[in-house]
Amino acid sequence: MPEITIKIPDDVYEEMKNFSNVDWSEVCVNAIKAKLYGLKVAKKVEKALKGKSFAELSEKEKRKIIFKILREIENQT
Repeated sequence: MPEITIKIPDDVYEEMKNFSNVDWSEVCVNAIKAKLYGLKVAKKVEKALKGKSFAELSEKEKRKIIFKILREIENQT
């Protein structure tokens, strides 16, 4: 498994030391996964809009796009 190094502020590190039972590596992995999920959704929304603004769409069109994207992402995992 690849390893990465992150830099955190000293005050955050000091607080982390108070919770030595927490697997901070797992916390970081989960945060990265959550960010990637959000980026995937945003990319798919942008593609689905085809140059339109989300505000221009009807509620029905918005729901259709959102559910389509969520189904696609669910099928990928």
